[in-house]
Amino acid sequence: MTCKPARERIENPQEAGDLTARWSRQDLSVRLQVGLYAVYLLDWLSVFDKQQFLILRLEDHASNVKYTMHKVFQFLNLGPLSEKQEALMTKSPASNARRPEDRNLGPMWPITQKILRDFYRPFNTRLAQVLADEAFAWKTT
Repeated sequence: MTCKPARERIENPQEAGDLTARWSRQDLSVRLQVGLYAVYLLDWLSVFDKQQFLILRLEDHASNVKYTMHKVFQFLNLGPLSEKQEALMTKSPASNARRPEDRNLGPMWPITQKILRDFYRPFNTRLAQVLADEAFAWKTT
């Protein structure tokens, strides 16, 4: 089985362009391609059935580790979490932190946030459509 290029399956191919192809050939310090979840997921879904995936958002996991880990164990048919396993998994919080060398840069500028939101919007909209879950559009972050 072969995968069609993701850009053929994105609702608006011009939005995706050849971004992933260009980025795969370059070493970029700005890693915008990492957040193109819809592009990558559509590739996976061209090979595997949607029911074989459990897609979680980090912010949901971080806000309720116990709940998401129970979902993971249930999805993988691993049986219930023991109290000991639960304690180990909830001991340290989930985070998406900056690299140590970037921590002194300060908070992101509002204009940078707007540029990133605008860039990712079509990809996040498509992701929310594919997953049938508006939370993945990240409209409030």
